[in-house]
Amino acid sequence: MQLEAAIVLVITFFFLLAMSVPVSFSIITSALVTIIMFLTPQFGMFISAQKMVSGIDSFTLLAVPFFILAGQLMGSGGIAKRLINLEY
Repeated sequence: MQLEAAIVLVITFFFLLAMSVPVSFSIITSALVTIIMFLTPQFGMFISAQKMVSGIDSFTLLAVPFFILAGQLMGSGGIAKRLINLEY
């Protein structure tokens, strides 16, 4: 059953790419088609939601917006200018 699901996923994905569908929509559509064909809808949506949440639950990904926030705070507070000029 896993092999058949993988084959359906890959064939659907490449078929949609051949039809000039954007990659993001091709991934979403092929995943939904595979979920509908091989899993119950409740179980498929549960797995999809769990994978999406675990995908963004990363300290590395959280560092990027906080780094940008720190830069904005330093720029608006004047600390960045003093650090670059090395003046007191």
